[in-house]
Amino acid sequence: MAGGQRIIASGSLVLAATLLAGCGLFGGATTAPTAAPTRTPLPTFTPTAMVAAQVATTTTPMAVATATALQPVTAGVPAIQETPAATAPATPLTAPKSLLIITADAVNVRAAPSVDGTLVALATNGQQFDVTGRTAAGDWWQVCCVNGQPGWVFGELATVTGGETAPLIDAAPAAVEAEAPPAATPVAEPAATEPPVAAEPGTPPDPTASSEGWFDPNAQYQIVHFKVLGLAENNGGIRDTSAQHLIFLTVLDQNGNGVDGAVVRNLVGEKGEVTTGAKGPGKAEITMYYEPFKLTVAADPSGPVTSQVSNQMGLIFPHLPDIVGKLGDASYEYGACPTIDDRCRWPLSDVNYVHFSYEITFQKVK
Repeated sequence: MAGGQRIIASGSLVLAATLLAGCGLFGGATTAPTAAPTRTPLPTFTPTAMVAAQVATTTTPMAVATATALQPVTAGVPAIQETPAATAPATPLTAPKSLLIITADAVNVRAAPSVDGTLVALATNGQQFDVTGRTAAGDWWQVCCVNGQPGWVFGELATVTGGETAPLIDAAPAAVEAEAPPAATPVAEPAATEPPVAAEPGTPPDPTASSEGWFDPNAQYQIVHFKVLGLAENNGGIRDTSAQHLIFLTVLDQNGNGVDGAVVRNLVGEKGEVTTGAKGPGKAEITMYYEPFKLTVAADPSGPVTSQVSNQMGLIFPHLPDIVGKLGDASYEYGACPTIDDRCRWPLSDVNYVHFSYEITFQKVK
């Protein structure tokens, strides 16, 4: 009996093994498990928009869930990236913007790159313009737009960024056109503010090219004294008809004595002349109204002479740096030019109509 039980038990084990093999848990002789090959990690795959769209339209939620659940994860193999990697947008390569900023007090914008060009407008300190062109020498910049049209600015009166990208423009100087002044107010065109054009030694540049003077150290007559008589000086700097508006002029010889008969010429405005001696030895007085003045000694009793040229003087178009702080501080109701950026522009009568005077002395040194 014991032997029969062992036979029956053995048969049961054989039968059980046979049934399990048929279910494929271990595999039969023809489907024996094969060792998994070593997998080399693949580059991260990013599905394209088209593939993602196809998956979204052809795969049911159940199928997607089943596929995700059955996806094998093997140690050492990076997971498939499901979200497309962010790609930085390409930055277009554009030329830097060329910008011009006015750095002088008042600058003439002209129709051509020359002090002979037609005056387009007057630009002031701090104004900014797009640069649209430049001269080959790099001394003039074309900007846009002023009064609805392009114009040219002298380079030394401004700063330019990105100017190297501006195109070269070969522009011939435009002829100066006569501009009719308003009928009610006689207007003399203010002098340009570009620095004097280089001239031969001993030869003064065009006086209308700048409000600055010309201080040739080799001239026979030098300017040895210059002063603005402003607020509380000579009854000036006030908004009143009693305020003075004079130029007190003196011409001296090498020994400091007054020179009578010296001819002092105005190079701008009405371009008149005055002879010294009427107000004392070597002295003369000029009353200023609308016209500007740039004075130089043209001759003395010895004959024609060379002379330095003063900064531009006047009530309307003075050389602005000369009057800064001279006509009242920022709290003064009728003040002008307490700083170069405060109530300080041409024409000065548009700011506050105040009067002031000047003192200027020329002395012969050689």
